[in-house]
Amino acid sequence: MDAVAESVGMSGSKISRIESSEIGVYLDDLEKLLDCYKVARKQRVELLDLARHAEQRGLLRMTNQNLPEDWQTWADFEVEASSLLNYEPLMIPGLLQTPDYARSIIKATGHTLTDAQVDALVASRMARQGLLSRNTPLKLSVIIEQSVLERPFHDQAAQRRQIRHLIDAGERPNITVRVVPTDAELHGGLNGPFVILEYDDDPSLVLLENKVASLFIDEDDQIEVFEATWAALRRLAYTEQETLDYLKGLA
Repeated sequence: MDAVAESVGMSGSKISRIESSEIGVYLDDLEKLLDCYKVARKQRVELLDLARHAEQRGLLRMTNQNLPEDWQTWADFEVEASSLLNYEPLMIPGLLQTPDYARSIIKATGHTLTDAQVDALVASRMARQGLLSRNTPLKLSVIIEQSVLERPFHDQAAQRRQIRHLIDAGERPNITVRVVPTDAELHGGLNGPFVILEYDDDPSLVLLENKVASLFIDEDDQIEVFEATWAALRRLAYTEQETLDYLKGLA
């Protein structure tokens, strides 16, 4: 396994988690593994086609009747974006959550949800992650508070898997992960989480969420406020390499 890991540029632990179905596999990582194992062309085409269609089927699941109406609206905006900037002071962003972490967060924040609704929300959240490995992958930049990673979790093994997943994500070319240390000065992000969606041919949008509704902001002057806040958070946060080093210390 070590030889395979070195050949494809992945850690042995990541390959092990893929093989055990603990985590999914990104499309470009699958291509590297198929190259390494010298899979025959016909089977290669079939596997890649299966992976692409699996992502599409997952996205279609977001029309499930157990999902809130505004989730489909959010999905429509998200799928068209070229890049996404996500600040989260309280939890790991959804696009980087493992299934176990997502389920725990959804249950903790949605006491009135039925089991079917929880299952649908987890499935849709995992399906959205396909945007990170589509042919032209979504560029994702996240900034989270250090306290998010140090908050006690009911399942320590699941917490370690989530941290390892963040490490794997942070090593991908289209994803950056940065942590704001707890000793950082007070900053504009204290008002709460936000997402900036950027588009190639359209103006940016900002998403604000709470327990009962989602708000999309499209006024230029208001978007500039969040862009300035994002820039300030980047200055306060660890660099990408410092963040990876910190995460590896937790794993």
